[in-house]
Amino acid sequence: MVCQKPAGTSHSTSPTRLNAENMKTNIKYTCLLFLLSTMLCSCGGEAEKPANTVAKTNLVAAAPADAVPNALPFTMSFELQSLPGSTAFPRLQSYASAITNDGQLVFIGGRRQGLHTFMSAPANNFVRDSANHFIYIIDPKSGSSWSFDVNGLPATMSAPLSATNMQSFYDRATDQMYIVGGYGWKADGSNMVTFNTLFRFKLEALVSAIKSKATPDKIASLIQMAQDDRFAVTGGELILMGGKFYLVFGQIFNGQYRAFGGTDFTQEYTEEVRVFTLNPTSLKILSYGANTNTEPDQPFHRRDGNIVEDIDPATGSPRIATYGGVFQPGAIAPYTYPVFITGPSAPKSDRSGNQKFSQYECPVIAVYDSTGGGMYNTFFGGIGHYYYFQTDSQAHAYQIVTAEGRNDGFPFVADITTFQQSPDGSYNEFIHTSPIPGNRLLGTSIPFIVHPDLLKNGLAYDNGTIKLAGLTGGQRVLIGYIYGGIEAVNPLPLIPNTGTMVSNSLFAVYLTKTPSAAYPASKGHESIKNETNLKRK
Repeated sequence: MVCQKPAGTSHSTSPTRLNAENMKTNIKYTCLLFLLSTMLCSCGGEAEKPANTVAKTNLVAAAPADAVPNALPFTMSFELQSLPGSTAFPRLQSYASAITNDGQLVFIGGRRQGLHTFMSAPANNFVRDSANHFIYIIDPKSGSSWSFDVNGLPATMSAPLSATNMQSFYDRATDQMYIVGGYGWKADGSNMVTFNTLFRFKLEALVSAIKSKATPDKIASLIQMAQDDRFAVTGGELILMGGKFYLVFGQIFNGQYRAFGGTDFTQEYTEEVRVFTLNPTSLKILSYGANTNTEPDQPFHRRDGNIVEDIDPATGSPRIATYGGVFQPGAIAPYTYPVFITGPSAPKSDRSGNQKFSQYECPVIAVYDSTGGGMYNTFFGGIGHYYYFQTDSQAHAYQIVTAEGRNDGFPFVADITTFQQSPDGSYNEFIHTSPIPGNRLLGTSIPFIVHPDLLKNGLAYDNGTIKLAGLTGGQRVLIGYIYGGIEAVNPLPLIPNTGTMVSNSLFAVYLTKTPSAAYPASKGHESIKNETNLKRK
Protein backbone atom coordinates (compact mmCIF):
# COMPACT_ATOMS: atom_id res chain seq x y z
CA MET A 1 0.00 0.00 0.00
CA VAL A 2 2.98 2.21 -0.31
CA CYS A 3 2.70 4.63 -3.15
CA GLN A 4 5.61 5.98 -5.07
CA LYS A 5 6.20 8.52 -7.79
CA PRO A 6 5.68 7.12 -11.28
CA ALA A 7 8.82 6.50 -13.26
CA GLY A 8 9.24 8.43 -16.47
CA THR A 9 8.04 11.76 -15.08
CA SER A 10 10.25 14.79 -15.20
CA HIS A 11 12.21 15.82 -12.14
CA SER A 12 10.07 18.91 -11.77
CA THR A 13 6.78 17.04 -11.87
CA SER A 14 5.04 15.96 -8.69
CA PRO A 15 3.47 12.45 -8.56
CA THR A 16 0.35 11.94 -10.62
CA ARG A 17 -2.74 13.15 -8.84
CA LEU A 18 -5.93 11.28 -9.49
CA ASN A 19 -9.01 13.35 -10.12
CA ALA A 20 -11.40 12.32 -7.37
CA GLU A 21 -14.21 14.24 -9.03
CA ASN A 22 -14.18 11.78 -11.93
CA MET A 23 -14.20 8.67 -9.75
CA LYS A 24 -17.33 6.62 -9.49
CA THR A 25 -18.94 7.02 -6.09
CA ASN A 26 -21.31 4.08 -5.95
CA ILE A 27 -19.74 1.47 -3.69
CA LYS A 28 -20.17 -2.10 -4.81
CA TYR A 29 -19.18 -5.29 -3.09
CA THR A 30 -15.75 -5.20 -4.62
CA CYS A 31 -15.52 -1.53 -3.70
CA LEU A 32 -15.63 -2.47 -0.06
CA LEU A 33 -13.38 -5.49 -0.09
CA PHE A 34 -10.29 -3.49 0.67
CA LEU A 35 -12.17 -0.97 2.76
CA LEU A 36 -13.26 -3.67 5.11
CA SER A 37 -9.73 -4.91 5.51
CA THR A 38 -9.48 -2.26 8.16
CA MET A 39 -12.26 -3.90 10.14
CA LEU A 40 -9.56 -5.89 11.93
CA CYS A 41 -5.85 -5.23 11.81
CA SER A 42 -4.96 -8.90 12.07
CA CYS A 43 -4.92 -10.67 8.75
CA GLY A 44 -5.29 -14.09 7.19
CA GLY A 45 -5.24 -15.41 3.66
CA GLU A 46 -1.80 -15.00 2.18
CA ALA A 47 -1.68 -14.29 -1.52
CA GLU A 48 1.35 -14.52 -3.72
CA LYS A 49 2.00 -11.86 -6.32
CA PRO A 50 -0.80 -12.02 -8.92
CA ALA A 51 0.22 -13.00 -12.42
CA ASN A 52 -1.59 -10.02 -13.92
CA THR A 53 0.33 -7.44 -11.89
CA VAL A 54 1.69 -4.64 -14.07
CA ALA A 55 5.47 -4.73 -14.34
CA LYS A 56 7.21 -2.44 -11.86
CA THR A 57 9.57 0.21 -13.14
CA ASN A 58 12.13 2.34 -11.41
CA LEU A 59 11.19 5.28 -9.23
CA VAL A 60 12.21 8.73 -10.35
CA ALA A 61 13.25 11.03 -7.51
CA ALA A 62 11.55 14.37 -7.09
CA ALA A 63 13.55 17.51 -7.60
CA PRO A 64 15.40 18.77 -4.51
CA ALA A 65 13.75 22.13 -5.10
CA ASP A 66 10.44 20.56 -4.10
CA ALA A 67 11.74 19.81 -0.62
CA VAL A 68 12.08 22.06 2.42
CA PRO A 69 15.79 22.29 3.36
CA ASN A 70 16.62 21.15 6.91
CA ALA A 71 12.97 20.37 7.57
CA LEU A 72 13.98 17.63 10.01
CA PRO A 73 16.83 17.90 12.56
CA PHE A 74 17.91 14.32 11.86
CA THR A 75 18.39 11.83 9.04
CA MET A 76 16.97 8.30 9.20
CA SER A 77 18.03 5.30 7.17
CA PHE A 78 16.32 1.91 6.91
CA GLU A 79 18.71 -0.90 6.00
CA LEU A 80 17.42 -4.32 4.98
CA GLN A 81 19.41 -7.01 6.77
CA SER A 82 20.79 -10.03 4.96
CA LEU A 83 21.93 -12.55 7.56
CA PRO A 84 22.83 -16.24 7.59
CA GLY A 85 19.56 -18.10 7.96
CA SER A 86 17.44 -14.99 7.55
CA THR A 87 15.50 -16.53 4.65
CA ALA A 88 14.04 -18.94 7.21
CA PHE A 89 12.84 -16.18 9.55
CA PRO A 90 9.10 -16.56 10.26
CA ARG A 91 6.64 -14.44 8.32
CA LEU A 92 4.62 -12.57 10.94
CA GLN A 93 2.30 -9.64 11.49
CA SER A 94 0.09 -8.35 14.33
CA TYR A 95 2.36 -9.94 16.94
CA ALA A 96 3.40 -8.99 20.48
CA SER A 97 7.10 -8.18 20.67
CA ALA A 98 9.98 -7.29 22.97
CA ILE A 99 13.76 -7.08 22.83
CA THR A 100 16.15 -8.51 25.41
CA ASN A 101 18.96 -6.59 27.07
CA ASP A 102 21.46 -8.09 24.64
CA GLY A 103 19.33 -7.14 21.62
CA GLN A 104 17.52 -10.36 20.73
CA LEU A 105 14.03 -10.01 19.27
CA VAL A 106 11.06 -11.89 20.74
CA PHE A 107 7.75 -12.40 18.89
CA ILE A 108 4.57 -13.94 20.29
CA GLY A 109 1.25 -14.65 18.58
CA GLY A 110 0.07 -12.78 15.50
CA ARG A 111 -0.55 -14.24 12.07
CA ARG A 112 1.54 -15.89 9.38
CA GLN A 113 -0.42 -14.64 6.37
CA GLY A 114 -1.34 -11.39 4.67
CA LEU A 115 -4.67 -9.62 4.52
CA HIS A 116 -7.59 -11.71 5.67
CA THR A 117 -10.20 -12.59 3.06
CA PHE A 118 -13.76 -11.29 2.72
CA MET A 119 -15.71 -14.42 1.89
CA SER A 120 -19.33 -14.94 2.89
CA ALA A 121 -20.38 -17.57 5.41
CA PRO A 122 -19.57 -20.34 5.96
CA ALA A 123 -15.98 -19.48 4.99
CA ASN A 124 -13.51 -18.63 7.75
CA ASN A 125 -11.84 -15.37 6.79
CA PHE A 126 -9.31 -15.83 9.58
CA VAL A 127 -8.05 -19.30 8.73
CA ARG A 128 -7.21 -21.14 11.91
CA ASP A 129 -3.99 -22.61 10.49
CA SER A 130 -2.64 -19.13 9.80
CA ALA A 131 -2.44 -18.24 13.50
CA ASN A 132 1.09 -18.17 14.88
CA HIS A 133 1.51 -20.82 17.59
CA PHE A 134 5.19 -20.17 18.24
CA ILE A 135 7.26 -17.92 20.44
CA TYR A 136 10.17 -16.89 18.23
CA ILE A 137 13.54 -15.49 19.25
CA ILE A 138 15.76 -13.92 16.57
CA ASP A 139 19.29 -12.60 16.94
CA PRO A 140 19.41 -9.67 14.47
CA LYS A 141 23.22 -9.69 14.45
CA SER A 142 23.98 -13.34 13.77
CA GLY A 143 20.73 -14.50 12.17
CA SER A 144 20.36 -17.30 14.71
CA SER A 145 16.81 -18.13 15.79
CA TRP A 146 14.94 -20.31 18.27
CA SER A 147 11.28 -21.20 18.76
CA PHE A 148 8.81 -22.81 21.12
CA ASP A 149 5.39 -24.19 20.15
CA VAL A 150 2.81 -22.89 22.64
CA ASN A 151 0.53 -25.79 21.71
CA GLY A 152 2.61 -27.73 24.22
CA LEU A 153 1.12 -25.59 26.99
CA PRO A 154 -2.32 -26.09 28.57
CA ALA A 155 -5.12 -25.08 26.19
CA THR A 156 -6.16 -22.24 28.51
CA MET A 157 -2.77 -20.66 27.76
CA SER A 158 -2.00 -21.78 24.21
CA ALA A 159 -5.12 -20.36 22.57
CA PRO A 160 -4.76 -16.74 23.80
CA LEU A 161 -0.97 -16.85 23.25
CA SER A 162 -1.75 -17.63 19.58
CA ALA A 163 -4.07 -14.65 19.20
CA THR A 164 -3.63 -11.67 16.92
CA ASN A 165 -3.68 -7.98 17.87
CA MET A 166 -2.88 -8.58 21.49
CA GLN A 167 -1.92 -5.61 23.65
CA SER A 168 1.49 -5.97 25.28
CA PHE A 169 4.02 -4.06 27.34
CA TYR A 170 7.56 -4.91 28.39
CA ASP A 171 8.65 -3.27 31.64
CA ARG A 172 12.41 -3.25 31.28
CA ALA A 173 12.93 -2.03 34.84
CA THR A 174 11.46 -5.28 36.25
CA ASP A 175 11.98 -7.53 33.21
CA GLN A 176 8.24 -8.27 33.25
CA MET A 177 6.38 -8.78 29.98
CA TYR A 178 2.59 -8.32 30.03
CA ILE A 179 0.19 -9.53 27.31
CA VAL A 180 -3.52 -8.69 27.38
CA GLY A 181 -6.47 -9.83 25.27
CA GLY A 182 -6.26 -10.39 21.51
CA TYR A 183 -8.55 -11.98 18.93
CA GLY A 184 -8.17 -15.64 18.03
CA TRP A 185 -9.55 -19.14 17.85
CA LYS A 186 -10.82 -20.94 20.91
CA ALA A 187 -8.77 -23.95 21.89
CA ASP A 188 -11.49 -26.32 20.63
CA GLY A 189 -11.66 -24.56 17.25
CA SER A 190 -15.37 -23.86 17.60
CA ASN A 191 -15.21 -20.10 17.07
CA MET A 192 -13.15 -16.94 17.46
CA VAL A 193 -13.24 -14.62 20.47
CA THR A 194 -11.53 -11.66 22.08
CA PHE A 195 -9.72 -13.28 24.99
CA ASN A 196 -10.08 -11.90 28.52
CA THR A 197 -6.61 -13.00 29.61
CA LEU A 198 -3.55 -11.31 31.04
CA PHE A 199 -0.14 -13.01 30.96
CA ARG A 200 3.01 -12.01 32.82
CA PHE A 201 6.49 -13.52 32.65
CA LYS A 202 10.14 -12.61 33.09
CA LEU A 203 11.36 -12.08 29.54
CA GLU A 204 15.01 -13.01 30.09
CA ALA A 205 14.08 -16.19 31.95
CA LEU A 206 11.63 -17.25 29.23
CA VAL A 207 14.16 -16.60 26.47
CA SER A 208 16.83 -18.56 28.34
CA ALA A 209 14.44 -21.48 28.83
CA ILE A 210 13.43 -21.59 25.17
CA LYS A 211 17.02 -21.41 23.96
CA SER A 212 17.97 -24.27 26.29
CA LYS A 213 15.06 -26.35 24.96
CA ALA A 214 13.21 -26.50 28.26
CA THR A 215 10.16 -28.73 28.54
CA PRO A 216 6.64 -27.33 28.08
CA ASP A 217 6.02 -27.85 31.79
CA LYS A 218 9.04 -25.70 32.59
CA ILE A 219 7.90 -22.99 30.17
CA ALA A 220 4.40 -23.05 31.65
CA SER A 221 5.81 -22.60 35.14
CA LEU A 222 7.41 -19.32 34.05
CA ILE A 223 4.14 -17.78 32.84
CA GLN A 224 1.43 -16.37 35.11
CA MET A 225 -2.12 -15.98 33.83
CA ALA A 226 -5.18 -14.11 35.06
CA GLN A 227 -8.64 -13.59 33.60
CA ASP A 228 -10.95 -10.60 33.80
CA ASP A 229 -13.50 -9.35 31.28
CA ARG A 230 -11.93 -5.90 31.52
CA PHE A 231 -8.88 -7.38 29.76
CA ALA A 232 -10.99 -8.45 26.77
CA VAL A 233 -9.69 -5.98 24.17
CA THR A 234 -8.12 -6.29 20.72
CA GLY A 235 -6.67 -3.57 18.50
CA GLY A 236 -5.80 -1.21 21.36
CA GLU A 237 -2.58 -0.78 23.32
CA LEU A 238 -1.27 -1.51 26.83
CA ILE A 239 1.18 0.95 28.42
CA LEU A 240 2.58 1.25 31.95
CA MET A 241 3.08 4.90 32.91
CA GLY A 242 3.56 6.36 36.37
CA GLY A 243 2.90 3.02 38.07
CA LYS A 244 -0.49 2.55 36.40
CA PHE A 245 -1.52 0.47 33.38
CA TYR A 246 -3.40 2.15 30.55
CA LEU A 247 -5.43 -0.06 28.23
CA VAL A 248 -6.17 2.39 25.44
CA PHE A 249 -9.10 2.13 22.99
CA GLY A 250 -9.61 -1.03 20.86
CA GLN A 251 -12.64 -3.26 20.50
CA ILE A 252 -14.29 -6.51 21.56
CA PHE A 253 -14.96 -8.76 18.56
CA ASN A 254 -16.50 -12.20 19.10
CA GLY A 255 -17.39 -14.66 16.35
CA GLN A 256 -16.50 -14.88 12.69
CA TYR A 257 -15.32 -11.86 10.74
CA ARG A 258 -17.68 -11.03 7.87
CA ALA A 259 -17.38 -8.43 5.15
CA PHE A 260 -21.07 -7.50 5.28
CA GLY A 261 -22.66 -8.07 8.61
CA GLY A 262 -24.22 -11.33 9.69
CA THR A 263 -25.54 -13.06 12.74
CA ASP A 264 -22.45 -14.99 13.78
CA PHE A 265 -20.45 -12.15 15.36
CA THR A 266 -20.67 -9.20 17.72
CA GLN A 267 -18.50 -6.09 17.66
CA GLU A 268 -18.20 -3.33 20.24
CA TYR A 269 -15.61 -0.56 20.51
CA THR A 270 -14.51 0.01 24.10
CA GLU A 271 -14.37 3.81 23.57
CA GLU A 272 -12.40 3.87 26.81
CA VAL A 273 -9.00 4.42 28.32
CA ARG A 274 -8.96 1.85 31.12
CA VAL A 275 -6.61 2.70 33.97
CA PHE A 276 -5.74 0.06 36.55
CA THR A 277 -3.19 -1.39 38.93
CA LEU A 278 -2.51 -5.06 39.60
CA ASN A 279 -1.94 -7.17 42.67
CA PRO A 280 1.75 -8.05 42.24
CA THR A 281 1.15 -11.65 43.28
CA SER A 282 -2.25 -12.70 41.94
CA LEU A 283 -2.46 -10.26 38.99
CA LYS A 284 -6.00 -9.39 40.03
CA ILE A 285 -7.05 -5.80 39.39
CA LEU A 286 -6.59 -3.67 42.52
CA SER A 287 -7.79 -0.25 41.36
CA TYR A 288 -9.72 0.49 38.20
CA GLY A 289 -11.20 3.43 36.36
CA ALA A 290 -12.26 4.11 32.77
CA ASN A 291 -12.14 7.44 30.97
CA THR A 292 -14.88 7.89 28.38
CA ASN A 293 -15.90 10.72 26.06
CA THR A 294 -19.35 11.93 25.00
CA GLU A 295 -18.38 14.44 22.28
CA PRO A 296 -20.39 14.05 19.04
CA ASP A 297 -17.44 12.91 16.89
CA GLN A 298 -16.60 10.18 19.40
CA PRO A 299 -12.81 10.69 19.58
CA PHE A 300 -12.35 7.42 21.53
CA HIS A 301 -14.10 5.31 18.85
CA ARG A 302 -10.74 4.05 17.59
CA ARG A 303 -8.87 0.83 17.04
CA ASP A 304 -5.84 -0.33 15.07
CA GLY A 305 -4.19 3.08 15.16
CA ASN A 306 -0.76 4.12 16.37
CA ILE A 307 -0.72 4.40 20.16
CA VAL A 308 2.79 5.28 21.27
CA GLU A 309 4.77 6.64 24.17
CA ASP A 310 6.45 9.97 23.57
CA ILE A 311 7.18 13.33 25.26
CA ASP A 312 4.88 16.32 25.71
CA PRO A 313 6.86 19.11 24.01
CA ALA A 314 5.17 21.75 26.18
CA THR A 315 6.29 20.20 29.47
CA GLY A 316 9.04 17.70 28.63
CA SER A 317 7.08 14.99 30.49
CA PRO A 318 6.24 11.48 29.27
CA ARG A 319 2.80 10.89 27.79
CA ILE A 320 0.77 8.46 25.70
CA ALA A 321 -0.08 9.75 22.21
CA THR A 322 -2.68 8.19 19.93
CA TYR A 323 -2.41 8.92 16.22
CA GLY A 324 -4.93 7.77 13.63
CA GLY A 325 -7.18 4.79 14.14
CA VAL A 326 -10.50 3.83 12.53
CA PHE A 327 -13.42 4.53 12.01
CA GLN A 328 -15.00 7.96 12.39
CA PRO A 329 -18.69 7.54 13.23
CA GLY A 330 -20.84 7.38 10.10
CA ALA A 331 -17.90 7.67 7.72
CA ILE A 332 -15.39 5.47 6.00
CA ALA A 333 -12.56 7.62 7.28
CA PRO A 334 -9.71 7.46 9.77
CA TYR A 335 -9.18 9.84 12.66
CA THR A 336 -6.67 12.51 11.76
CA TYR A 337 -6.33 14.38 15.05
CA PRO A 338 -4.41 13.00 18.06
CA VAL A 339 -5.53 12.22 21.59
CA PHE A 340 -3.00 12.70 24.40
CA ILE A 341 -2.91 10.97 27.79
CA THR A 342 -0.69 12.45 30.49
CA GLY A 343 -2.15 10.73 33.54
CA PRO A 344 -5.31 9.17 35.01
CA SER A 345 -7.31 12.34 34.38
CA ALA A 346 -9.34 12.76 31.19
CA PRO A 347 -7.34 12.44 27.93
CA LYS A 348 -7.26 15.49 25.69
CA SER A 349 -8.17 15.54 22.00
CA ASP A 350 -6.29 18.10 19.92
CA ARG A 351 -8.34 18.89 16.84
CA SER A 352 -5.75 21.42 15.65
CA GLY A 353 -3.64 18.44 14.53
CA ASN A 354 -4.44 17.03 11.09
CA GLN A 355 -2.32 13.99 10.22
CA LYS A 356 -2.58 13.09 6.53
CA PHE A 357 -0.44 9.92 6.36
CA SER A 358 -0.29 6.47 8.01
CA GLN A 359 -3.36 6.41 10.22
CA TYR A 360 -3.29 2.61 10.49
CA GLU A 361 -0.94 0.68 12.76
CA CYS A 362 2.67 0.83 11.53
CA PRO A 363 6.17 1.36 13.00
CA VAL A 364 6.43 4.76 14.73
CA ILE A 365 9.79 6.19 15.79
CA ALA A 366 9.62 8.83 18.53
CA VAL A 367 12.39 11.47 18.62
CA TYR A 368 12.36 14.43 21.03
CA ASP A 369 14.35 17.60 20.46
CA SER A 370 14.58 19.35 23.83
CA THR A 371 16.40 22.33 22.28
CA GLY A 372 13.18 23.70 20.81
CA GLY A 373 12.15 21.50 17.91
CA GLY A 374 9.69 19.53 19.99
CA MET A 375 8.30 16.05 19.36
CA TYR A 376 8.91 14.19 16.07
CA ASN A 377 7.08 10.93 15.32
CA THR A 378 8.19 9.16 12.13
CA PHE A 379 5.74 6.72 10.48
CA PHE A 380 6.98 3.84 8.29
CA GLY A 381 4.47 3.02 5.53
CA GLY A 382 1.32 1.15 6.47
CA ILE A 383 -2.11 2.36 5.34
CA GLY A 384 -3.05 6.00 4.98
CA HIS A 385 -5.62 8.40 3.62
CA TYR A 386 -2.92 10.33 1.74
CA TYR A 387 -0.03 9.06 -0.41
CA TYR A 388 2.91 10.60 -2.24
CA PHE A 389 5.24 8.09 -3.92
CA GLN A 390 4.04 5.63 -6.55
CA THR A 391 5.80 3.58 -9.18
CA ASP A 392 4.13 3.65 -12.56
CA SER A 393 2.92 0.08 -12.06
CA GLN A 394 1.41 0.96 -8.71
CA ALA A 395 -0.16 4.10 -10.15
CA HIS A 396 -1.63 2.11 -13.04
CA ALA A 397 -3.16 -0.49 -10.71
CA TYR A 398 -4.45 2.26 -8.45
CA GLN A 399 -6.17 4.00 -11.35
CA ILE A 400 -7.77 0.75 -12.52
CA VAL A 401 -9.27 0.10 -9.10
CA THR A 402 -10.44 3.65 -8.52
CA ALA A 403 -11.99 3.81 -11.99
CA GLU A 404 -14.10 0.83 -10.94
CA GLY A 405 -15.30 2.76 -7.90
CA ARG A 406 -13.39 0.52 -5.51
CA ASN A 407 -11.18 3.14 -3.83
CA ASP A 408 -12.19 3.66 -0.21
CA GLY A 409 -9.43 6.10 0.68
CA PHE A 410 -7.16 3.65 2.47
CA PRO A 411 -4.36 2.55 0.13
CA PHE A 412 -1.21 0.81 1.26
CA VAL A 413 1.61 3.33 1.11
CA ALA A 414 5.41 3.27 0.90
CA ASP A 415 5.81 6.76 2.27
CA ILE A 416 7.90 7.53 5.34
CA THR A 417 6.56 10.63 7.05
CA THR A 418 7.20 12.66 10.21
CA PHE A 419 4.48 14.36 12.26
CA GLN A 420 5.93 17.13 14.42
CA GLN A 421 4.45 18.94 17.40
CA SER A 422 6.27 22.10 18.54
CA PRO A 423 6.45 23.31 22.16
CA ASP A 424 3.78 25.91 21.36
CA GLY A 425 1.41 23.14 20.29
CA SER A 426 1.54 23.78 16.54
CA TYR A 427 2.01 20.94 14.07
CA ASN A 428 3.95 20.20 10.90
CA GLU A 429 3.96 17.07 8.77
CA PHE A 430 6.69 16.10 6.32
CA ILE A 431 7.26 13.42 3.69
CA HIS A 432 10.77 11.96 3.64
CA THR A 433 12.46 12.32 0.26
CA SER A 434 12.90 8.54 -0.11
CA PRO A 435 10.20 5.92 0.38
CA ILE A 436 10.63 2.49 1.97
CA PRO A 437 13.64 0.81 0.32
CA GLY A 438 12.63 -1.08 -2.78
CA ASN A 439 9.38 0.87 -3.12
CA ARG A 440 7.72 -1.75 -0.98
CA LEU A 441 4.19 -1.34 0.28
CA LEU A 442 5.14 -2.48 3.75
CA GLY A 443 4.74 -1.64 7.44
CA THR A 444 1.11 -2.50 8.22
CA SER A 445 0.33 -4.13 11.59
CA ILE A 446 3.80 -4.08 13.15
CA PRO A 447 5.61 -1.86 15.71
CA PHE A 448 8.99 -0.21 15.88
CA ILE A 449 11.30 -2.01 18.32
CA VAL A 450 13.65 0.35 20.16
CA HIS A 451 17.21 -0.91 20.67
CA PRO A 452 18.01 -1.33 24.41
CA ASP A 453 21.47 0.23 24.03
CA LEU A 454 19.77 3.62 23.70
CA LEU A 455 18.42 3.23 27.22
CA LYS A 456 21.71 1.90 28.58
CA ASN A 457 23.63 4.82 27.10
CA GLY A 458 21.18 7.51 28.15
CA LEU A 459 20.14 8.27 24.56
CA ALA A 460 16.47 7.53 25.19
CA TYR A 461 13.92 8.21 27.88
CA ASP A 462 12.56 5.29 29.89
CA ASN A 463 9.56 5.16 27.53
CA GLY A 464 11.83 4.62 24.50
CA THR A 465 11.64 8.14 23.06
CA ILE A 466 15.02 9.04 21.55
CA LYS A 467 16.86 12.05 23.00
CA LEU A 468 18.11 13.98 20.01
CA ALA A 469 20.02 16.39 22.26
CA GLY A 470 22.05 13.46 23.59
CA LEU A 471 23.67 12.91 20.19
CA THR A 472 26.57 14.89 18.80
CA GLY A 473 26.36 16.45 15.35
CA GLY A 474 26.86 13.84 12.64
CA GLN A 475 26.69 10.92 15.08
CA ARG A 476 25.02 7.83 13.54
CA VAL A 477 23.29 5.44 15.94
CA LEU A 478 21.42 2.14 15.57
CA ILE A 479 18.07 2.99 17.13
CA GLY A 480 16.04 -0.18 16.53
CA TYR A 481 14.40 -2.67 14.22
CA ILE A 482 11.36 -3.15 12.00
CA TYR A 483 10.28 -6.73 11.33
CA GLY A 484 7.68 -8.47 9.19
CA GLY A 485 4.23 -6.99 8.61
CA ILE A 486 1.68 -7.08 5.82
CA GLU A 487 3.09 -6.31 2.39
CA ALA A 488 0.97 -5.45 -0.65
CA VAL A 489 1.73 -5.75 -4.35
CA ASN A 490 -0.39 -2.71 -5.22
CA PRO A 491 -1.91 0.18 -3.25
CA LEU A 492 -5.33 -1.44 -3.77
CA PRO A 493 -5.90 -5.05 -4.92
CA LEU A 494 -6.46 -5.62 -8.63
CA ILE A 495 -8.24 -8.85 -7.78
CA PRO A 496 -10.27 -9.01 -4.57
CA ASN A 497 -8.84 -11.28 -1.85
CA THR A 498 -5.40 -11.38 -3.48
CA GLY A 499 -2.28 -9.28 -3.70
CA THR A 500 -0.98 -9.28 -0.13
CA MET A 501 1.49 -11.40 1.77
CA VAL A 502 3.25 -11.37 5.10
CA SER A 503 6.89 -10.32 5.23
CA ASN A 504 9.89 -11.68 7.12
CA SER A 505 12.11 -8.73 6.22
CA LEU A 506 14.25 -7.26 8.98
CA PHE A 507 15.28 -3.61 8.79
CA ALA A 508 17.88 -2.02 11.03
CA VAL A 509 17.03 1.65 11.58
CA TYR A 510 19.75 4.27 12.01
CA LEU A 511 19.47 7.90 13.05
CA THR A 512 22.10 10.53 12.35
CA LYS A 513 22.05 13.96 13.95
CA THR A 514 22.31 15.67 10.60
CA PRO A 515 19.40 17.80 9.31
CA SER A 516 17.58 16.50 6.26
CA ALA A 517 15.25 17.96 3.67
CA ALA A 518 11.64 16.79 3.40
CA TYR A 519 8.52 17.53 1.38
CA PRO A 520 5.61 19.27 3.12
CA ALA A 521 2.65 16.95 3.63
CA SER A 522 0.59 19.33 1.50
CA LYS A 523 2.39 17.78 -1.51
CA GLY A 524 0.59 14.51 -0.77
CA HIS A 525 -2.48 13.30 -2.60
CA GLU A 526 -5.80 12.58 -0.96
CA SER A 527 -6.78 9.11 -2.08
CA ILE A 528 -10.49 9.91 -2.41
CA LYS A 529 -13.17 11.94 -0.72
CA ASN A 530 -14.48 10.23 2.41
CA GLU A 531 -17.63 8.24 1.80
CA THR A 532 -20.18 9.28 4.42
CA ASN A 533 -23.18 7.39 3.12
CA LEU A 534 -22.07 4.08 4.60
CA LYS A 535 -21.71 3.65 8.34
CA ARG A 536 -19.02 1.51 9.86
CA LYS A 537 -18.88 0.34 13.42
